[in-house]
Amino acid sequence: MIPSGAAYRTRHERGATLATHRHRAPYAALVLDGDYTESSFDGPLPCRPGTLVLHPAYHAHGDRFGGLGACAINIELAEGALDLCADLSASAWQVHDLREAVEVFERCPQRLSELLACARPQTAAELPDWQGELLRRMADSEQDIAALARGLGVSAEHASRALSRSFGMSPRALRREARWRRALHLLGGALPLADVAAAAGFADQSHLHRIVVAHAGCTPARLRRQIKYVQDRSLSAAA
Repeated sequence: MIPSGAAYRTRHERGATLATHRHRAPYAALVLDGDYTESSFDGPLPCRPGTLVLHPAYHAHGDRFGGLGACAINIELAEGALDLCADLSASAWQVHDLREAVEVFERCPQRLSELLACARPQTAAELPDWQGELLRRMADSEQDIAALARGLGVSAEHASRALSRSFGMSPRALRREARWRRALHLLGGALPLADVAAAAGFADQSHLHRIVVAHAGCTPARLRRQIKYVQDRSLSAAA
């Protein structure tokens, strides 16, 4: 896991929020003090001192900071550090020694893989079963979201509030995010772009084009070339 830039620190005041946003490059964040909750399609992730979060490229998330605010140290990773076509979820780890982890980030970032090898995996906060089920149904069905919620015994209003709180996005935004992730996976294959759009759940190829440009800053064809480049480098490194 290779860094592509110098480590930098960020601090956020108590009670602050960061709206859902995405970084086009993969990066790692290590929480130094305070606490916050990162919300994304992967669910709410509690972050506290010693939490190390790995974000794949194009991962969308928002943050809610606690009563003490929080400070983190961040480092951008090289393009192939987290494979674009691997698991598109963020992952979190609790480091064994925070001081040692800071030393790695600031002075020996090439040892990040060693740091992770000694860290303990963290999981997202538990949620009511209906939230995960609704998320799955929204991703796999074109049915109206309100109807899907009612089918699980939940009102549309309550579902909207709960999902926004847990995942940091409205139900419609979560459905779009599911389609975006599916498209990223499919762009790593050989399907024609029109078929990628259809299989991912977009209205047509133009719809896919607009979403890719908005999220990745390039056309689907160019993003496909970037993914292919990362795949080829990963295969060469493994050979």
